[in-house]
Amino acid sequence: MKWVWCSYGISIATVALSAAIGAWFYPGGFDWFYEVMSALASRKHNPEGGAWFAAGIALSMAALFPVAYRLYQDAKGGSRLETLAAWLVGVGVGCGVLVGLERLFVYHLSDLVDKAHEALALVTFLSLFFGNLGLAFTRTRRAGATRWVSAVVVGPLLAIGLSQLALYLDQRDLGWVDAGWREMGIPIWYSFAFWQWLASGALWVSLGLLLAQRPK
Repeated sequence: MKWVWCSYGISIATVALSAAIGAWFYPGGFDWFYEVMSALASRKHNPEGGAWFAAGIALSMAALFPVAYRLYQDAKGGSRLETLAAWLVGVGVGCGVLVGLERLFVYHLSDLVDKAHEALALVTFLSLFFGNLGLAFTRTRRAGATRWVSAVVVGPLLAIGLSQLALYLDQRDLGWVDAGWREMGIPIWYSFAFWQWLASGALWVSLGLLLAQRPK
């Protein structure tokens, strides 16, 4: 089990360090509240630092494979739903590696295949989200207080939905979120980027909670 925790720690350290390096090189400075992850990892928007963060995403997600495998092994003693949820975590991790590699080696995938990057990122995020959430719900009786995992995962996702709905109903003319929103005085709780970063961090935290609360 120690090597799984070691892999988990390497994943967190890798993504945090690569994000910091990517932001350091970002033209004009990176605004964490109003600029999305894809921009930080993009060679188009971040010529010098994009490769650092893209590689960091690929490596950090690859480091989560032992975690996903451990969760899948634990799920074998549970229900089919728990096994499916653990499998979804593995799918999300694998797609996450592909997202990093795509940002690293392809200048702009959506120019070649319409919405391809967005689709790959969405599959990654939804697989991890529903996988984590499914494990949290199915393992509650077997492992104790895993309801915290649900709160950690659902909170930012619920905020994303509500903030984007409010934005759609109230200020449809703003366009896609970027650093210009700050100068316009748009509150950060309207920003998809802000909640995206928070939700991504929550997914990493939730994986750690699931590891710590193994089934009996």
